[in-house]
Amino acid sequence: MTKSTITQSQKRFEESVGKLFIQSDSYLHHCVFLTSSTDIGVIRNGGRNGARFAPKAFLSTLKKFSLVEKLIHYRFTNTEVGNIEEEEKDFKHAQQEEAARISEIIELNPSSTLIHIGGGHDHIYPLMKALSKTFQKLVVINIDAHADTRTDQEYHSGTPFRQFGDEFPGKLRLFQIGLNSFANSFSTLEPIKETKMNILWSHQLNSENLKNLFADIQKEIDETTAVLFSLDSDAINGAIVPGVSAVNPSGLTLSQLNEISGHYKTLKLTHKPILGIYELNPIYDTLSGLSMRTMGSFVFDFL
Repeated sequence: MTKSTITQSQKRFEESVGKLFIQSDSYLHHCVFLTSSTDIGVIRNGGRNGARFAPKAFLSTLKKFSLVEKLIHYRFTNTEVGNIEEEEKDFKHAQQEEAARISEIIELNPSSTLIHIGGGHDHIYPLMKALSKTFQKLVVINIDAHADTRTDQEYHSGTPFRQFGDEFPGKLRLFQIGLNSFANSFSTLEPIKETKMNILWSHQLNSENLKNLFADIQKEIDETTAVLFSLDSDAINGAIVPGVSAVNPSGLTLSQLNEISGHYKTLKLTHKPILGIYELNPIYDTLSGLSMRTMGSFVFDFL
């Protein structure tokens, strides 16, 4: 019996991150990727459509990255939690349905790292909603050009934190990092009920201020707290991440982003890391896929 020859493509797959993705309930998944392949919220906010294609484009890029020793024994899975038809029919109801799906996945994977890939930033609302079923207090570290606390009556990608804060009976602590002053109106920055919001503006971003901010964040954490690291991709400089819903001419560098995530990983948490990445838009990416590769390298290092 002759031994079959492994092809070049098969060999590359065996040595890639793609090999780690296994759709099976019999495995303990080290990381669960939740995907929300819809951008109705972005369109409702007046943004460029196309973010619905981001989860597929992002994962396709990440899966091509080479395996490293640390990841060899990991097992990943990915599950779609968004539904564009539901959103087109009834946006608010669709958010509740998405929250229910995420909640079920969290219950089935209590010891897994969660990485949520949107879609618009409105999808962080269902994630927070799902987490609130288990945790009485939410701390959100939001890396963003915009606060996404607009006072609009219609919910969309610019309203998730105000929407959630207005209805959450527990404690919401919102730490905004990298906001641009030109991207946030007076009304957007109005207080949200009992929510406490701290802002580290883009022009204030330095190592000392980050260190002090994360010291304050650690003080907010107890056994009832979920700490969510939220990255709206338009926080990153448009020169390295042009494929987003709203390009940022003066955003963060990848080094700054990695420094911030490094602080997050040093926090003393009672749960596995929770990361959300939103507003990527492959339609406006470069032919080389620069945006997806940049965000892919960030998640690769995060893992």
